[in-house]
Amino acid sequence: MKTVTAREFYHSSKLVDELPEGGQLVVTANGKPKFLVSRYGERPKMTRKLAESLSSDWGTPPDFDSVAFLQSLKK
Repeated sequence: MKTVTAREFYHSSKLVDELPEGGQLVVTANGKPKFLVSRYGERPKMTRKLAESLSSDWGTPPDFDSVAFLQSLKK
């Protein structure tokens, strides 16, 4: 795990490119860690099967009354 200052991070984008796969980079400001950057492998290709598994349409029943449901949450 490598540690760099925020100034170094913003001025040198190749710090992330040089990270090994799965490597991490801690960005600090005023000596305190602010955020962590991780590098992973290639982004997975979007296939039809992957898109269907990630879709948010869970098949809401047609007789579901969303307004009544929201009103019940306010009580």
